[in-house]
Amino acid sequence: MDMLNSETCSDSDCHPNATCSEFGGYGECTCKEGFAGDGTSCNDIDECQDHYSNNCNNYYGGGSCVNTVGSYTCGCVTGYEYKEEIGCVDIDECADSSLNNCDPAAICTNYYGSYYCTCTYGYSGDGYHCEINECLQGTPCGSNEECIKYIGSFSCIDPCSNHTVLNDPWRSTSNTYNYSYWNSNWYHCDNGLSGWYRFKGEYDQQIPEYCIPQQSCGTYIPIWMNGSHPTVSDGIVNRTACSNYYEGCCTYPYNISVKMCPGGFYVYKLQSTPSCNFAYCTKSNYSCSGVDCAPDEECRIVGGVPSCYCKSGIQIGNLADDLKPQVTCGLKNIEVRFSKCLMEKWGYNTSSIHLRDCRGIIERSNISYIAFITRPANGSCGGSSWNNGSVIKYTNTIYLASSSDGVIIRDEIPIDFYCDYPSNMEINLLTAISSYVVPFTINVAGTANFTITMGLFQDSGYTTPYAASQVWLNSSSILYVGVIVTGATGSSPFVLVMKNCYASPTADSSYGPRYDILTNQCPNKNDPTISVPENGVSLKGRFSLQVFKFLGGFSQIYLHCQVGLCDTSNSYCAANCPAMRLASVKSNNVKNITIGPIYQNVSATVSSVGAAVSSDGGTAVPTAKLFISAIVFLLLLY
Repeated sequence: MDMLNSETCSDSDCHPNATCSEFGGYGECTCKEGFAGDGTSCNDIDECQDHYSNNCNNYYGGGSCVNTVGSYTCGCVTGYEYKEEIGCVDIDECADSSLNNCDPAAICTNYYGSYYCTCTYGYSGDGYHCEINECLQGTPCGSNEECIKYIGSFSCIDPCSNHTVLNDPWRSTSNTYNYSYWNSNWYHCDNGLSGWYRFKGEYDQQIPEYCIPQQSCGTYIPIWMNGSHPTVSDGIVNRTACSNYYEGCCTYPYNISVKMCPGGFYVYKLQSTPSCNFAYCTKSNYSCSGVDCAPDEECRIVGGVPSCYCKSGIQIGNLADDLKPQVTCGLKNIEVRFSKCLMEKWGYNTSSIHLRDCRGIIERSNISYIAFITRPANGSCGGSSWNNGSVIKYTNTIYLASSSDGVIIRDEIPIDFYCDYPSNMEINLLTAISSYVVPFTINVAGTANFTITMGLFQDSGYTTPYAASQVWLNSSSILYVGVIVTGATGSSPFVLVMKNCYASPTADSSYGPRYDILTNQCPNKNDPTISVPENGVSLKGRFSLQVFKFLGGFSQIYLHCQVGLCDTSNSYCAANCPAMRLASVKSNNVKNITIGPIYQNVSATVSSVGAAVSSDGGTAVPTAKLFISAIVFLLLLY
């Protein structure tokens, strides 16, 4: 630094990037911040050459330093922002929904520089687009089928006809490692398996039910099944896959599923193994043990495969009588059955019999049947139904193909059948196929399982449920909601109680503002459009209300409801409004449900309830500023 007399000290005596200041009675030229030198000569400091001289946080925040004369600037990569005191810091995109693209039904998780979205339980998708997963809503498929979720829909598949065949001979339990020679190709791995599989070799194979020694079955760590194989009547069952590792015979246990098929073979729903050098073992299935045949059948092993075959000596009668189906018209399902052995005796091929859009299954009870199960709803298995106001009629056709010397003759014989139902709320609710009609099972300890079904209707007579994939309503529309309980006997003391229902702008029922619709069975007295003609007095419930603007400005709402069963033999169950006395409903007889989000199209003053279907078949979220506050859909799900 250059010392000057204080009388002559002036900035003009210093370098343009220096200033003159008093120091010990003398003037002193000092370079400004960002420059280095003696005051008469000052040079720019390159702060970017030394990370201690800048706070751009290159390593942790992804920032870049750019030198300027006397200073520097920081540039941050996407996902970070610059703070002068710290440098580039992570942006928490999950703190504000406007910063992320997660679906309203998804959970946002932040991490350095970005975030990811995960659909909540009960929904499926990539997190950016979520839709209700019907496979997690109760039990949409039977015990013999697996529910498979697709974009916009789901299906029930029978793994006996939808599986992958594995015919690897190295899986045999007799294939053990020979220490006399080294073969690196001997070890195999199943860490890529996922789905339903059938093991075959020369004959059908099955996973052994006992511990297998290490270095067997063509792998270092063999996998066996802890539990017995099911029978045909058991349907799909869960079992434990065990590995013989150093800690014991059942290390790394995890779930697999097994089903025995009518042909006497097994299919397995397998998971990828914990790591490589784990593989599933197999052994031959020669035995009829576990093959469940009907009284008119016997188990035979043909080509090493045990299966059920019709017994000889079965007597046939009149063709028209023998081929006349047994039709059971149920509320939930229609079952049509033919005697399998009689059909084969008359020369019909039982493997090719079918409805318009559905194949039959083999059902074994007092005899062996070819059975078809369809819902009494329009389109189910290709059938048709129509409602003339007093009767709902479902019709369908079964097609038979005859065979001769093993060759199927393709001239199919049609057999028509139908079922008639009275057109009332119960029948319409149970026979409808709609996103707005949902069944739910509740268990009352020591009593039975009850099924509660609720749906949204278009009319005050509760005869026309909404069946479209979208429901659009204006603010003056009246909504009708009907609920029924099935599974109760005539002596059952239980009645249906709809307790508390309210709406809020979030999926978290404990967060944010809420609008009460039903409180202790009583309607909101400030909303004169709510009508509850039946609640807490029978196995049915009905209410209606008008759609209107609610919580103005919110783009979406969620509905939260409590529904349960009340025992009239020891409790007061009917509503007493204003709520002076509460219905006594045990907590284990009540289920909570959250449904949403629900949107309203502000430009047309109409709303979409549930999931709107986009042009590509996925779930579309409509633009929304208003919504339906009073649609208490009460979807009774676990």
